[in-house]
Amino acid sequence: MKAHRAARYAAAFTAFIFASCATMADYDFSGINSALFSGNYDAAYEMLEADSSLLYSEHDDVLYALDKGMLSHYAGDYKRSNTELAEAERKIFDNFSKSITQSISSFLVNDTVVDYAGETFEDIYTNLFMALNYLNQDDTEGAFVEIRRFDNKLKTVSAQYADLIAEANKENQANGSATLPADTMEFHNSALARYLSLIMYRGAGKLDSAEIDRKYIRSAFQLQPNLYPFAVPSCIAEEFSVPDGMARLNVVAFSGKAPVKTEEVTRLGTADASFYYKLALPVMNKQFSAVSSITVSAVSADGTVVVSEQLEKIESIENIAVETFSQKQALLYLKAVARSIAKSAATSTWGVLSDSADDDNVSMFFSLMQVVSAVTTEATERADVRVSRYFPATASVAGLTVPPGDYTVSVSYKNKDGKIISQDEFSVAVKTSSINLVESVCLR
Repeated sequence: MKAHRAARYAAAFTAFIFASCATMADYDFSGINSALFSGNYDAAYEMLEADSSLLYSEHDDVLYALDKGMLSHYAGDYKRSNTELAEAERKIFDNFSKSITQSISSFLVNDTVVDYAGETFEDIYTNLFMALNYLNQDDTEGAFVEIRRFDNKLKTVSAQYADLIAEANKENQANGSATLPADTMEFHNSALARYLSLIMYRGAGKLDSAEIDRKYIRSAFQLQPNLYPFAVPSCIAEEFSVPDGMARLNVVAFSGKAPVKTEEVTRLGTADASFYYKLALPVMNKQFSAVSSITVSAVSADGTVVVSEQLEKIESIENIAVETFSQKQALLYLKAVARSIAKSAATSTWGVLSDSADDDNVSMFFSLMQVVSAVTTEATERADVRVSRYFPATASVAGLTVPPGDYTVSVSYKNKDGKIISQDEFSVAVKTSSINLVESVCLR
């Protein structure tokens, strides 16, 4: 009778485990994506809020704030975006420390039960988009603060993960498990952040400081060739040769969508479930973008000035996202291996107990628990594939030297066949000795 009662409890527990393993990876994003591709960011924001209970668990506050903050930015609600991105940044800091205390529950189940603390690229690019929010509100001082905070984070984030990997390696060595080298992060200098700083200094007439940023941009390309496998934009040199009486119009265009995570699973086992092993790891994958080239044209109000340029890539956010994730991935690997071995050992233990039991009912109970253990491992051993969905993949720039005045500025996104798949249009009053920045986005 006790064996039957225990079996019922085991079945109920298994059902609970299966029910608790649903993640945002199971959500249908087609509606939100349709709004994004058509440039209707307000509609995408409303759908995200309406389905927030389906998209985000109690452990996903950071994701919710990041996704809202990016959609608010694209929708032009820069004040709301800064509020939401600042909240995300604060929670990233809090959850990074909190995740250490939650390691026990993540060891028993999986990493999705830990409060999401953001990926490195999410944390640092939050400050860059906050800087753009300030620039769009004509707050240069606020923008400079965010650029400096972006740079300071780059100096500390790699060391944080190196320390955590060293601690995990120490524990795994004591348990006889695998260890990994604590590689340093390659990304240490952002050409895009330096570009924004450069045009702010140039707009303020501080050419010496702007020249320092130009050197840092060159350094970013020279010292990080895997992250910047393309030429330095030619328009950067032109920032320092604007004739007297002329103005400079700068364009930053974001295209594509940043990488998402998928689950890679390894399974080993026997037909009778006497041994079952499952290892699930998150892998970051780039997403396809239909954008092949971007052009900008500026037409003066009287039609006498018509200027057009091809935008040049300055930052591969997707390259940086993948590279910075590699350090965290090493830490996740160490934890996942230790966790999966422990679960596999538990399954095997039930089998040993079943084989050694003298009573048939007891033996049957242990056999049932062995199956339950294997099923529970299958249900709970899932990779944490959480990641924000609305950062862009690529940043491109251009600079136009034009007489001051009112302009209609068009930014066109083209596919590989040269067909325009998206276009933004702006009315811009271009002034001398000023920051004339146009920002455009196409998440296709």
